[in-house]
Amino acid sequence: MLAAALTLAWGCSSSSDVEEETKPGLKVDRPRWAVDFSGNSEQPAWGKFDRSMYESWMYITVKLEDELAVHATTDDRMAVFIGDEMRTLPAVPNIHDDGSVYFVLTVGGSNDDRGVKFALRYYSAKLRQLFTLEGVQTFAPELYYGNTTDFVPPLLSSCTKYPVQRSLTVTLPAKPPFTPADDIVAVFVGDECRGVGKIGTPFVTYRTSASETLQLRCYSSQQMVIYDHSQTITDEQSVTFSF
Repeated sequence: MLAAALTLAWGCSSSSDVEEETKPGLKVDRPRWAVDFSGNSEQPAWGKFDRSMYESWMYITVKLEDELAVHATTDDRMAVFIGDEMRTLPAVPNIHDDGSVYFVLTVGGSNDDRGVKFALRYYSAKLRQLFTLEGVQTFAPELYYGNTTDFVPPLLSSCTKYPVQRSLTVTLPAKPPFTPADDIVAVFVGDECRGVGKIGTPFVTYRTSASETLQLRCYSSQQMVIYDHSQTITDEQSVTFSF
């Protein structure tokens, strides 16, 4: 139930870099495209937590999404709230050598916490962004989440910077001008990257509004060339790249 309820190198290239990258036929190194999720939120003052106030405990291990994990620092914090009341000590991240990031939370409550509003809140110090997932849940004493399988809540879905998020799948035509080989695709609004993925695999695009139009680009690893899709896209779920 809780899983259902709660269930990139830095930034894009500069304008001049993007113009240089997209000259027709120019060979370039593999671009380091990524969405810039940075904001200007101050670290929240979550205050103190009194363990003596609670009679039961629920245990949650949260794994960060890869897009957030690359920005994790020891100054990040995560907490669980029921209503407006913090129910756990703000957890610090466990940053592993393989780049994965985990938070371990011990949530206090009682059997009277039924059908209550839960909120999982994560503050990224590097991005200066607060991500919040909310849902109605009944407190489950002695229950473990994320203990045997990774619990990866979609925190990025709460990103207020890009409130409109859509899945997009890009495929190649029958005879592309290169041999496919670990190629990447990305969508842009102007020179601002709004999503990165691989050919044939769905990826998320991030927009400030549903009316934004996106320009699609594809990087050929074989040719080391960036191609522009011939048309802009709006709300499509799948696109065949047009060279």
